[in-house]
Amino acid sequence: MFKCNNFNNILNCYHENKLSHAFLLETNDIEQCYKDVLELVKMINCSGKYSEECEECNLCHLIDLGNIPSLITIDPFGNNIKKEQILDMMERFKSKPIYSKYNTYIIRQCDYFNQHSANTLLKFLEEPEDDIIGFFITNNKMNVISTIRSRCQEWSMYYKEDLGNNYSDESISQFNDYLSNVCGKKDAFIYNQTEFKKLYEDRMDWVRFFTEILYYLTDVSCDQVTLGNNDVLGKMEKRKIIRIISKIEDILKYLKSNGNIELILDKFAIEMRNIYE
Repeated sequence: MFKCNNFNNILNCYHENKLSHAFLLETNDIEQCYKDVLELVKMINCSGKYSEECEECNLCHLIDLGNIPSLITIDPFGNNIKKEQILDMMERFKSKPIYSKYNTYIIRQCDYFNQHSANTLLKFLEEPEDDIIGFFITNNKMNVISTIRSRCQEWSMYYKEDLGNNYSDESISQFNDYLSNVCGKKDAFIYNQTEFKKLYEDRMDWVRFFTEILYYLTDVSCDQVTLGNNDVLGKMEKRKIIRIISKIEDILKYLKSNGNIELILDKFAIEMRNIYE
């Protein structure tokens, strides 16, 4: 089964006949994300009722072996994804899939596109065929060429490293206290200045704190944990919680790029207020 629950949401889109033709997946673990994409490919291409123990067809075995013509994985060659790699894929996909429902391409580290290779791919993205699906995997979607980003459905695929979902009551109380203050109160800036910025001195402690909130809210959005006593977030629609998750991902990027912590916290407070209202 998937290690990241957002893949279940993509699978639901497939069952509802709302599957996009291209997905941009931002992740903190490219290899695990790739494995989950392969699992998804098995599920959406299965000719029967998919099961991990299924022995009725040979599709999963062929995918595991990397020996199916309708599935292509592209990795950077040197420092770039080459135009020739894209042309080869396009040539192979002129044929309709035989063993599966879809021709599927997976491009790992898609931020390694150069302008030539990206332009070569644009026809695939601008004039999508019903039987072709693409997955673009990256550690940082902001580094992906804009012409690719704008033509993909974007998803965040974050994997827990060592936190699990065993949050202590103290941690949950701290998460809820902070999020309630920055979401539901007009004096969030004062709170940042007088209370919250004193919480940690080391930048990596801030990274750790927001990473824990990210994992916590991700579990909340997937109904794996409850919010507990939180009058502000408890009344929010799930789509707003997902928007908060996206903003926390941005905050983590700013923190890791050595941005000014005080300005980052104030920016977060502004964005949380906009979501709450």
